[in-house]
This record gives sequence, C-alpha cells and structure tokens, in this order.
Amino acid sequence: MSKTLFLGGLLLTGTLGMSSGAVAAENAAGVKEFMGKTVETAKQAQAAAAAGDKDGCLSAIKQTKQNYKEITGDAAGKPLQDAMKKVREAQGLCDAGKPAEAAPILGEATAAMEKVAAGIK
Repeated sequence: MSKTLFLGGLLLTGTLGMSSGAVAAENAAGVKEFMGKTVETAKQAQAAAAAGDKDGCLSAIKQTKQNYKEITGDAAGKPLQDAMKKVREAQGLCDAGKPAEAAPILGEATAAMEKVAAGIK
C-alpha cells in the first residue's frame, strides 16, 4: 500500500511539475517571455546589491532562479548556464552580507543574459 501511495505521489508531483513549465516549453514566445523576466529580476538583484540591500538582493535572486527554471530549449544553453553560475555566486555573497561585492557579478550575469535574450527569435 505504501509503495502504491509513494509511486502515485511521484506521478502526481511529476505531472504538476511539468504543467508549471508548459508556457515556456510550448512556444518561442513563452521562452522569450521568461527570458525577459529572468533578465529583469537579475537587474533588480543588481540594483538591490548596489544599494546594500541584502534582503532585496536575495529575494530578486530567488525570483531570477524561478524564472530561469521556466526557460527551455536552446535558449537554456551554456552561456545562460554560465550566467546563472554568476547569479549563484552573487547569492552567496549577498547571503554572507557582502551585497556590494555581489553587484558587479550580477552586472556581468545580467549582461550575459541580455546577450542571450537578444539572440532569441
């Protein structure tokens, strides 16, 4: 019985997880939309970090990561993955109370994301 419930829960979780990304996965417009959201929230994180706002930085980074999860296909290639590594690095700095050090890293990540976004047709 418990194995059946466990497997049923996994199937339900997998189905719900797949349905949340359906907007981005179905068409290029969805990918472009979430890429724009990812860039915008990364800019918000950079602005918060530059202002010394640790909590604002962390909140915007969290939203950036959520938006990134919705991007599928070729747009989620190596350049975007590298940009997200920088976002995670900046998150560590903000979390450690060093938002001023995170701001330039977020600037690099945002510039890389904008370059990727410009290539999405």
